[in-house]
Amino acid sequence: MGKTAIMQPYFFPCIGYFQLMNAVDLWVAFDDTQFIDKGWVNRNRVLHPEEDKAWQFITLPLSKRGQFDKICDISIKSEIDWRSQILGKLSSYKRKAPFYNQTVEFVRDCFDSDETNLSRLVIKILKKTAAYIGINTTIEIQSDLNLGIDAVHHPGQWALKICDAIKASEYINPIGGQEIFKTEEFDAFNIKLSFLKSKLIPYNQHRTSFVPTLSILDILMFNEQSEISTFLSNDNYEIL
Repeated sequence: MGKTAIMQPYFFPCIGYFQLMNAVDLWVAFDDTQFIDKGWVNRNRVLHPEEDKAWQFITLPLSKRGQFDKICDISIKSEIDWRSQILGKLSSYKRKAPFYNQTVEFVRDCFDSDETNLSRLVIKILKKTAAYIGINTTIEIQSDLNLGIDAVHHPGQWALKICDAIKASEYINPIGGQEIFKTEEFDAFNIKLSFLKSKLIPYNQHRTSFVPTLSILDILMFNEQSEISTFLSNDNYEIL
């Protein structure tokens, strides 16, 4: 296996997540790990209709869970009509976003599932989104791989152990998590350790001030589907 990235499954994540996915040969959805509240697994940010508030959350509501439950074991609270709630928030784009109708149709397709497991649904949405914007990277689910990972002594070793188990030659991580990795550990396994640094890509949101790092849905609202490849281009990120 060549270049590999390992990330928790995020709900309609920002463009940097997809830049990383597009830059590797294998993407491992790391769901066999503890769910952390107020992260990006079950929520993301879209534009707020009021400019002074910048953004608002779209969220998958979760059923009651334990403090140490893993992402792959968490269920969505199906008695809440979360689909209508999310689509209702996205309706604030209708007046200004030129690709509102296409994007909402895409979101409805993503939501057309009876899946109630958080990890499974979010990964299904990630796969649909990747295909929609032209990413062909192989996507695997870590909890399905049965890799038999042994003791992990610090957070940066999860990626090392997984890469070793799947025989990856290079591991690429977002640069924001650089401090948890030890280069010498990867060197000992002949695995190249690299980091992706995404560049800010402003686009016309039809408002006074640009709001960066929102959900991929914001980019889809304001940019033609065929133009998304420019956001994924290596002109818009660095591998360090």
